[in-house]
This record gives sequence, C-alpha cells and structure tokens, in this order.
Amino acid sequence: RVWIVIHSGSRGLGHSLATHYMKVAAGDGKAREGHYALSVDSSDGRDYITDLAFGLAYALENRRGMIERIGKVMTHHLSAGEVLWDTMINRNHNHAELKDGLWIHRKGATHAEAGMLGVIPGCMRDGSFIVRGKGNPDSLCSSSHGAGRVMGRAEAKKTLDMATFKKEMEDRGIQAKVDESTLDESAGAYKNVFEVMAMQRDLVEVLHHIKPMINIKG
Repeated sequence: RVWIVIHSGSRGLGHSLATHYMKVAAGDGKAREGHYALSVDSSDGRDYITDLAFGLAYALENRRGMIERIGKVMTHHLSAGEVLWDTMINRNHNHAELKDGLWIHRKGATHAEAGMLGVIPGCMRDGSFIVRGKGNPDSLCSSSHGAGRVMGRAEAKKTLDMATFKKEMEDRGIQAKVDESTLDESAGAYKNVFEVMAMQRDLVEVLHHIKPMINIKG
C-alpha cells in the first residue's frame, strides 16, 4: 500500500485572514499578539467565521488538487491504479470550531474525536502516522498535529549539519531534495515523533506508520 500525504494549507490565505482580523480585534489597526476577542454576534465576528470556513475549504481544494496530480503521475509511471478517494483523511490545524456552545481553537493541534481518523506527520526522515481518535475530553478531543519543532527555520539552517542530513536520508533510501534550502526540514529540527506519539496514547490509537519513499518540499 502506498499513501499520498499532503501537509499543505491555504497557501498564505489563512495567514492573511488571521492578520486582518487580529488588526480588527485589537481596535487600533495593528496585528497585536494577545487576547483580543470578536463577538460572534457582531458583524466582524460573523465575517471572521465565514472567512475561516472559506480558508479551510480553500485549503482542502489545494490538497485535493495536489493529490490528483500525484495520482496521475503514479498511475502513468507505475501502473499503480487509481487514487482511492473514499479513503481520504482530511485534518486541519490552527483553526477554530464550535462545539457544545464553545469555540475550540486548535493551535498546533488537530481534531481527534472518538473513532475519527487523523494524520500526524513527523519529519522528512521519520514519516507520518495514521491514527484513530479516542475523544479524550481532557484534550478537548484533540491531539498534536505533528512532531513539533525544536528550533526555528533560521536557527536550523545555521546549526544543523548538511552531511548528517544527507546520510540519514540516503541510509533510509528516501528520495528527496536534500540541500541548504531544505535543511530546516531535517530530523534535527524536530522533536522525536516516536516519543511524541508515545506521550499521546490516551489521545489517539496508531493504525499505520507511513515510511517515506519520496519526500517533496514545495
């Protein structure tokens, strides 16, 4: 079985929307970090909810488009058959959701209701996990959305060793663009995803560990 895993969002649209509404909520036209609220009953609040839904839908169409193109290439070169669209798992992170009268904001987290399938990515070297949510109320029915970084992109490019990055990918037979432009995505920039998964056994059940063969950073 071959999986196509896409880690891509709204291609900057979501960031632009967030910046706009941060300026609106702050009240002074500046995108300030902190706790600035919009009433869901206000015009600005309703506009934000509408635009949030649009951003999520736009991100999904981006992922569908990439999967479709990858599927065509694989079918053409490998006689791999068609993409099984009914098995597609779509999970978002960094979004807000209304549940039981409360708005849940999942920043660095993803939805993990009981029985819900999800995807938790690691790094270019270690692959991703297909999981089934356990609906743990202590985490608001959420899990981590990935391994999580231990250093920023700029720090990673200054600190990490290119020779180690190349050797790790070659030893595992992973085809990828391995150079200075992707060094910030190497394993050393991330937490150990296996440790992260072990720490959230009460949140999700692991169904599959997907090991990378080809890894493309757009």
